[in-house]
Amino acid sequence: MKEIKEAYQQCGEIVSAREPACYKAFSFLPLKQRQAAWAVMAFCHTAANADEHALSAIEAEAEHVFSGTYNGNHFLWKAFSHAYQTFTLDSEPFREFIAAQKAEDTPYESLDELLMHAYQTGGAAGLMLLPVMARRHREQLTHAAGSLGLAIQLIRLLRDIGTGQQQKSRIPRQVMQQFGYTEDDLQKGVVNKAFTMTWEYIAFEAEAYLEESQDALPLFPQYSQKTVKAALHLYRAVLEKIRAKQHDVFQHQYGLTENEVKQILSDI
Repeated sequence: MKEIKEAYQQCGEIVSAREPACYKAFSFLPLKQRQAAWAVMAFCHTAANADEHALSAIEAEAEHVFSGTYNGNHFLWKAFSHAYQTFTLDSEPFREFIAAQKAEDTPYESLDELLMHAYQTGGAAGLMLLPVMARRHREQLTHAAGSLGLAIQLIRLLRDIGTGQQQKSRIPRQVMQQFGYTEDDLQKGVVNKAFTMTWEYIAFEAEAYLEESQDALPLFPQYSQKTVKAALHLYRAVLEKIRAKQHDVFQHQYGLTENEVKQILSDI
């Protein structure tokens, strides 16, 4: 049991480093649920940052977990396998997440392409976590879990546009054209009215999906309501911080500071 505990702790360290807002939101969960959430999100971050060869290995290891045949000693898979069995996780969202990582990384033309990507990644992560977050009302909460994950994925995109070409490629070109924001502007990191309107167009979608999750909050059990509420508040705060800084996401990264997170969570 000590080995499992240590494996979970290492997963938690990955989540804390990669997405501290999620890590803080999970802090409201009971220990077993919190550890399982760490394992799920560590899987997501590992798969999302894997190259083609590593992703194939991850897919193979995941299938061993799903079939109950995993017998290795890597901390991620030990924790993931334990969480998978303990909470009877659904394998399909994990498979969908891996498939999304395999997709050809070309610039998105339409908003629908972006929303599909966000659903197959963030939305799938929400569905992975649902058995950890709720034992009842699963059918009613499926949409809310997917919507919350989708919204978070959109917000992460809006926050991280300046971090690399992959993020820039996911800004829908049709939306850019609608507001007069050019490819050259995007590559140069120009922040003007056209960029602000493009950014806000996507932010509006993210906020609409956050609202769908908010509406379902009473259906979550008491042990996970604070975590869902914390996620809603933290990621809304990211959007508001970027707005307060005049949308300059190319020159600066506007994640929440530790003090900002503490202040938000103290009000929950």
